[in-house]
Amino acid sequence: MQPVFSQGVGYGVILGLGVFFAVVMNTVTYLQNRFFSSKSSQADEFTAASRNVPLGLMVVSIVSSWCWSLTLLQSATESYNYGISGSYFYAVGGLIQVSVFSIVASKVKANANLVTTFPEAGYLRFGNMGHLAFLWCGIACNTIVSACILLGGGAVINAITGMNTYAALYLVPLVCAIYVYFGGLRATFISDAMHTFPLLVFLIIFVFVVYGGGSSIIGSPGKMWDLLTEVAHKNPVNDNYHGSFLTFRSKDGGIFLFISIITGFGLVVLDQAYWSRAIAAQPLKTSKAYFIGAVAWFVIPWTMGLCLGLGARATSLMADFPELSTSEISAGLSAVAGASHLVGKAGTGMILVMIFLSVTSSFSGELIATSTLLSYDVYKKYIRKNASPHEVLVVSKYCVFLWAIFAGSIASIFHAVGISMGWLFNFLGCATASGVFPVALTFTWNKLNRWGAVSGSIGGMILAIIVWLITCKAYLGEINVDNLANRWVSFAGNATALFMGGILSIGFSLWRPDNFDWDDIRNRTILSENLDDSKSKAFSTEKANAEGTEKIQYEVEVTREAEVFDESSSTSSGKVSRDLDLPQEEDIPLDKLRRQFKLFTILSITFAAIFAIAVPIPMIASPYVYSKKFFTFVVVVNILWLFSTFFVCVILPVFESRHFLKKLILHVSGIRKADFGNNAKNETIVEEEDI
Repeated sequence: MQPVFSQGVGYGVILGLGVFFAVVMNTVTYLQNRFFSSKSSQADEFTAASRNVPLGLMVVSIVSSWCWSLTLLQSATESYNYGISGSYFYAVGGLIQVSVFSIVASKVKANANLVTTFPEAGYLRFGNMGHLAFLWCGIACNTIVSACILLGGGAVINAITGMNTYAALYLVPLVCAIYVYFGGLRATFISDAMHTFPLLVFLIIFVFVVYGGGSSIIGSPGKMWDLLTEVAHKNPVNDNYHGSFLTFRSKDGGIFLFISIITGFGLVVLDQAYWSRAIAAQPLKTSKAYFIGAVAWFVIPWTMGLCLGLGARATSLMADFPELSTSEISAGLSAVAGASHLVGKAGTGMILVMIFLSVTSSFSGELIATSTLLSYDVYKKYIRKNASPHEVLVVSKYCVFLWAIFAGSIASIFHAVGISMGWLFNFLGCATASGVFPVALTFTWNKLNRWGAVSGSIGGMILAIIVWLITCKAYLGEINVDNLANRWVSFAGNATALFMGGILSIGFSLWRPDNFDWDDIRNRTILSENLDDSKSKAFSTEKANAEGTEKIQYEVEVTREAEVFDESSSTSSGKVSRDLDLPQEEDIPLDKLRRQFKLFTILSITFAAIFAIAVPIPMIASPYVYSKKFFTFVVVVNILWLFSTFFVCVILPVFESRHFLKKLILHVSGIRKADFGNNAKNETIVEEEDI
């Protein structure tokens, strides 16, 4: 592809929008620190948003964090390659895992409510062996995900503007690091909300341009059907029924469905960014947020495939369509070509901004996640065991920039040797899926023992990589970069990782079952371990003086929602003493969380059965090509779903934050005084549940 814009546009988007969001996020952080009790200078606030993020903000953050460059680009690429089934299969892979994570999330709040990372839970249950095994899984996953996010974004920015790819791979993470450094996880949540709004607006524009009459090239579902039928006659899809782009009966598409599901499991369960969000949520809203988020997210990759993936394929034989090489398709540029051809420069510009927003939003989550792993699970656990929470916070902030530089470097190395975003997607399950069962069972099954957890997560990965390499040699005759990305080769490695991780962890545990008491992990955190009391007090005093306050501990007039599962509520208030540097012990609503576990287990299994079996399997099994009427029906369903996602991700968070926004305006305008300096002890502080 030839660049549509100049290099200056690329630098302008990265630096201009990057500085804009950094200013906005740091302004939000300043207002939070000025008017609210939880400060970004507190360890638990920085890494876990004080564990009180409400439903709407949780949902939009989950959707945004799952909308990384791979979601937008790879889904369109699959539809470009295999037709209408491609983006649906990609979306199913994410829907199942995030909805299943809602089950695990309820157990996190019930059984390990004060942990900050999943390796921390591994340590509290299995000791150093379990901790190191889980820490390796987390670092490996975050490394690959970070590189994948940056490679997708860098490829698009280079293709559209001609900007140097290596410059993009370093500048993007650094601009993200600026606002994460100051604001922590809550800044990431608010950034997610701000990024998701324009992304959904652009998607809606693409839908109406392609299918609503806005394009003279396509303009309707019927015309899209005609063009795809014509293209299939001239350039049929290998292993698709009748070579059609309008059928689910696709051998390679079916294999991709399995890879997508397995990769998605490894990505969600082993990515600390998802655990950070689950830990940050209000206890009774965690599972609900993940389930709603999964359903809302599904339509985004599906729409990218229906609009830009199929749109690019439908017009690929036209004389003015940009020629795409195999490497450009693997890098996800079919969506860029489709937007450029169908909408012109405006479409190219929208794709550029969409990718930048998706990259910065998802990568900011990776920054806070990995900085937490490095500060809590490396520095606090092994380097300085008696480090105070404030020391851990300082290290966490430094690690934000450390990871930004490391991720840019590893992505640059991958780019230099020819490893693309698509290649990493196929490999991701080999490196991560072995930890799915051990990590998930750590929070849900008290019979899991140490040997099962360690052998499943590490042994399964080793076996998967061995099978991956052997299959490549046996099936294709040579091991090289291109052959290792083959769908069948990747499937062998991905499947081995997931199933061997489960077999080893469950097998060892059934052989010698543990009988773990969940009370041994509840209300425990490594952040408070090995603290020297006098040193801890000294740090607290130093920090308090620096902020112009007498002490860290505040007496806060808290009005909390006494939430029950059926959504009816009553309120109560009282004086609560909170050490705002440490996660607080609390009464856990175990009965309600058990009810949520049962409910979301049923919902997740039902949704998995519907979207992964009931809908696609009959169409895969039957020799069926979509009729024009049925294709139109699918497009209409997609549009209705897209608007529902817009409501959940844009309208709901704004409505839910109405009280917070009102109070903030009153404070900033001076109508309501709020001084949390030396007189903070006697003030009534706005509770962050409104944020």
